Amino acid sequence: MTTAAIIFTMIGVIQIGQMVPANMIGLSRKTRPAFTASLTAKKGLTAKQVMIFDKVWLKTGDIYNPATGVFTVPMNGLYLVSSSMMSDRGTHLHCHLWRNDQKNDGVFGTGFSQGSLNAVMDLNKGDSLTIRHDGGGNENVYGLHWSMFSAYLISK
Repeated sequence: MTTAAIIFTMIGVIQIGQMVPANMIGLSRKTRPAFTASLTAKKGLTAKQVMIFDKVWLKTGDIYNPATGVFTVPMNGLYLVSSSMMSDRGTHLHCHLWRNDQKNDGVFGTGFSQGSLNAVMDLNKGDSLTIRHDGGGNENVYGLHWSMFSAYLISK
């Protein structure tokens, strides 16, 4: 094998006119883990409540459960995880991204403002990610698709 061929194999291959990293070969648009879900209605929140994003816009595989709000990581890799949360009128909103039982990045909003988080995370197969309310009572999250949760695999 020539040096050029070895380098080409290490860097990636051309698939449908795009450079694809070698460790992503075999993953198509339909098999690469990805989901986006949003909240349809505003909700009053209790402490540590898991946010249920009930409208699924995109989901490859059985990775996000809209009944529980849990994203279950299907394979090891680097993922981009995002969430935007909008507070309701006259209230604050404190939420965090949780990985298994560990609190990670936070999101804050007050009086119809929107907070967001974007995190690149090295995740393991079987990890559970949720967005949880982290404030006391008397906080509301605004729905109507202004609040969302999303993740996708960047690299294995």
